[in-house]
Amino acid sequence: MPAKIAWKSDEVLVSDVQVSGDVAIAYRRQGPQMEVIARNMKNGKQLWKDEALGASDFRGIAPDIKIVEHEGKNYVAYLGTKTGTYGQLKIADVCNGKQYASKENFGYWGERPYICGKTFCTEGAKARKEKFSEYQYLKFDWSKKRWTEKTTNQTEYGLQQGGSWLGEGLIAYWDDSDREMLSYSKDAQTVWKRPYEQVFAKGFSTTRRWKWDTVEDNEDILLGYGSHAKYDFFDTDNKKAVYRAEDLSKFVALDAKTGRTLWQQNGVATSCGSVMPWKISATGDTVVLCYYDGGKQTLTTTRKDHYRTKTDDLTWKAVGIDSKTGKRKWEYRLSDPLEHFKTNEGAGTPMQNTATSILPLDEGEQIVNNSDGSITPLEKAVGANALCTVERDSYYIYSATLGTKTPGTHKASRDSYFTDAQTVCKRGSWKPTDAVPNVEEFRRAGFTHEDVVVLSQVEGMVAYRLSGASQ
Repeated sequence: MPAKIAWKSDEVLVSDVQVSGDVAIAYRRQGPQMEVIARNMKNGKQLWKDEALGASDFRGIAPDIKIVEHEGKNYVAYLGTKTGTYGQLKIADVCNGKQYASKENFGYWGERPYICGKTFCTEGAKARKEKFSEYQYLKFDWSKKRWTEKTTNQTEYGLQQGGSWLGEGLIAYWDDSDREMLSYSKDAQTVWKRPYEQVFAKGFSTTRRWKWDTVEDNEDILLGYGSHAKYDFFDTDNKKAVYRAEDLSKFVALDAKTGRTLWQQNGVATSCGSVMPWKISATGDTVVLCYYDGGKQTLTTTRKDHYRTKTDDLTWKAVGIDSKTGKRKWEYRLSDPLEHFKTNEGAGTPMQNTATSILPLDEGEQIVNNSDGSITPLEKAVGANALCTVERDSYYIYSATLGTKTPGTHKASRDSYFTDAQTVCKRGSWKPTDAVPNVEEFRRAGFTHEDVVVLSQVEGMVAYRLSGASQ
């Protein structure tokens, strides 16, 4: 039974849609800035909007709506614009956009707020008449109705060293020996810290792609993906460098209480059917990964600041790993990876739930049960029109209100990146289509109980009604 499109919006979204009660809320593009846009879940009508800014972090941080419940109401925190100064920290009622009364009204340049416990935190500098205070770590105090500076005891050690949040209580920072460190904190207290290269391997750094998560709600196990920075090529005069494919990335599982490595897997692939290391496919006891067990990558300088990449002899496998012990539950040899990437160029990535994965086996793409590795033909489990994700176009998002000068040595804008858009693709080719999936496809993709699902598509929000879809 096909789902029914309830409503659509026409806008360029740059984040996932968060549903809070009867409100669908997201970030959308507004020139070189953004807007927070909130819509009625029932009919798609605009409830409120407000201009927003990007983050000052030079690496770029994907926009993500952050919502906290306080005294029975849901609030969203974001970095808003403010005429005459860089920006302003804002906290708004999700339902109507009404600003939570703050006793301070200061200009601000820094990071978008994030959730810390039952409130919001951020780091940056207050600005008055284009003059900045020292960099501060701020926390919103609901009782005082103001942003307050964290004390030393309230501020994680890694942040005190100028570090950056990686999520899940983890912070990356550089110590006095110019060594990158990874620390884990709980309730602002550092539980442990380890050299980043010790966690992963020599040459790995957060300057390249990384991701941290947990297994569902089990916060005792930290799952991390890291990448080799290739400093020995990019930061030297070397004209050529050769790397084994299995040495360029790694996936680790850490004991959150001690930082001890429980298990690790080298050579983890960034894309493999529906499996991606930053969209971790994990049930309560199984992590599914694809990894390279053969092949090499060669980097060659062609002229100044230009280089060529060549990949040869790649082979890979998929594996289901016990999240606690690292024991391999099942393993399959996959089809030729270079041919797989060529065939799927420009295609979407199928959505998946935590119970199964879509993998490119030698006999073609199949559904694999994450826990036991049993195989089901793709056409028996996935509808002809399937839910998938596609990349969004990046653009410069200003980190300060238009018209303000560039603060310090930082640019006023950043080339940001976004979470992938959600859309509908043809099964097998994974090419986007305007067709409407069956209700069963939404259930397969993990929307198990929802009556209405709002997808963050490239062209805007699209609400699908699942209950009573045939009416």
